[in-house]
Amino acid sequence: MAKFTFNRVWADFQTWVDSLWDHLTTYDHSRIPANKEYHRDSFGQLQSVLTGASTWTLRLVRNTKMVAPHVAKNDVFTYKCQINHDKDLGTALDGFHVHISPIGAVTPGQVISIDFGYVWLTNGNTFPDTFPTTGNAPITLASGDQYKYLIKNIVTGIAAPTGEGYSSEFFIQCTRRNDATDTYAGEFALWDGDVHYKAEKIGSYYEFND
Repeated sequence: MAKFTFNRVWADFQTWVDSLWDHLTTYDHSRIPANKEYHRDSFGQLQSVLTGASTWTLRLVRNTKMVAPHVAKNDVFTYKCQINHDKDLGTALDGFHVHISPIGAVTPGQVISIDFGYVWLTNGNTFPDTFPTTGNAPITLASGDQYKYLIKNIVTGIAAPTGEGYSSEFFIQCTRRNDATDTYAGEFALWDGDVHYKAEKIGSYYEFND
C-alpha cells in the first residue's frame, strides 16, 4: 500500500513538473493573461495655432511662477498621440480627455463647450486637408471648481483604423465655442491631453511587428 501511494505521488509530481515545464517554455509571458485587462495612456503633444484670434495664450498660473496654455472662447488646440506598441491592435481607444483648471470664478452649472474633430492614422494613411467636425463635448462645471485640477472626457469609444499597425497616431483638434452654448466667461488652464487604450502585452516582438 505504501509503495502504491509513493508511486501515485511520484507520478503526480512528474505530471506537475511536465506541466510547469510546458508552461515555462511555450507560454507567451510578454502578453497579459486572458482573464486580466489593463489600460494605459498615450501622452499627447500640444500643437499650437501660430497666429490669429484663435491662438491660446501662455499665461502665469496664479502666483506659482509656472505658466500653462490658457484657453478662451474661440481658441483652438490640437493634440497628437502616438500609440505605444503594447496596444491590443484593432481595439477602440477608450477615449481622449483633457486635464484642465478653470481660472475665472465659476457659477455652478456653467458649461465649457468644445467642438472636436479627429483622425487616427496608421502607416500609409493620408493626412487630411482639414480636420472633420466630429462632435461637441460640453464640460459642466460645479461649485468650487475654480483652480481645481479636473479630468474631462472629450470623446470615448474611438474605433481603430482599418489595418491598424504599431506606431499609429491619433490627432484631435478642439475648438472652444464662442456662442450661447459656452456659458463660462473665464479661461481655463490646459495642462494635458491624452488617450487611454487597452494594453495586451509588454511591446512588439520586432520593431514594427510581431
